[in-house]
Amino acid sequence: MKRTFFLLALAFMNAFAFSGGILGGIWQGDDRLVMFEDGDGGSFDFAVVLRVFYGWYDDRAAEGAGFSEIRTRDTNDAESALPEDISVSCRTVFENPSKTAGVYELTLSYPSVSGGSGKTFRGESAVVPVAVIDGKLYLDFLVSTPVEGGSSGGVWTDGKGERGEFWRCASNADGITISPPRFKKEVRSFFVNKRADGSEDVYRLRYWKSGMEFSGDAASFSDGESVFSVGKFLRIGNDVYQCTTGRSTKIRNIEKTVSMPSGAVFDSDRTICALGVPYLVKVPGEGTRDELLAAVDENNARRRPLPKPLFPPSKVNFRWKEISELEKYNPFTWNRRNIDLFQ
Repeated sequence: MKRTFFLLALAFMNAFAFSGGILGGIWQGDDRLVMFEDGDGGSFDFAVVLRVFYGWYDDRAAEGAGFSEIRTRDTNDAESALPEDISVSCRTVFENPSKTAGVYELTLSYPSVSGGSGKTFRGESAVVPVAVIDGKLYLDFLVSTPVEGGSSGGVWTDGKGERGEFWRCASNADGITISPPRFKKEVRSFFVNKRADGSEDVYRLRYWKSGMEFSGDAASFSDGESVFSVGKFLRIGNDVYQCTTGRSTKIRNIEKTVSMPSGAVFDSDRTICALGVPYLVKVPGEGTRDELLAAVDENNARRRPLPKPLFPPSKVNFRWKEISELEKYNPFTWNRRNIDLFQ
């Protein structure tokens, strides 16, 4: 069993070529545009445009040196004086047979930064796992590892020949950002026991960040007469997570439900399960620098309409007849008229 889990983990992490696949192009989110353009040796021309001021201005926050040769940068208070030059390489973990979905690991290398005291801080690198399903990019997703039931399969010991799926978490970053992202301290995976009558039992498994060395060891939990086994450790990017304490192999505090989380999105081959809303959506087109810069120019050419006045002016009605009648009995007005008549 240990050898099986080790081989699965090894295949998942190390046995794939460097390639962008369906990840290349321009992607749009609520507050940013991100561009991946295929380069050499698995690298990307990478750019991030931040949509600031409620989306009314596009700040070319991160881009390579070649972008300024195509289009000069704006000089204003909203535009960064110098863009972040972040180098990105991509590793294709896998793509489904229909080429409509895939899992990728982005390695973002952030530049060195000079501090106020004159010291230079060493740049950081971060591995951000992402999944693409039908033109949508997700940061919270699971990957399926089918397992066969029955004592001979070594997965659980109910002897009924039922089939299960282990949907293991494969993501832990909070975004594709121009500064090092934050990574989750806890992640969740799901074990699905598919019964012969078509019903399912779904078990939610909690993994937390670990300082232990990754291994292919298995951990198990029981539900009455059945015993289920999964990988004790998960390797996600540069981090290792575990589901048991210390050297224990017993998983405790299992949450049982009857279905996967609501809103889960599966790819056509049911190999990836995305949770939550998409982080980015692919923009139709070739996904080149020129298209990205044209989109920035088009957005920055817009002008926000003037806001409505806080206290809108009311429609004034001057009642001149009444004003004239009142002025007749105003001594100051009467004296003023006499002066005007006889001067």
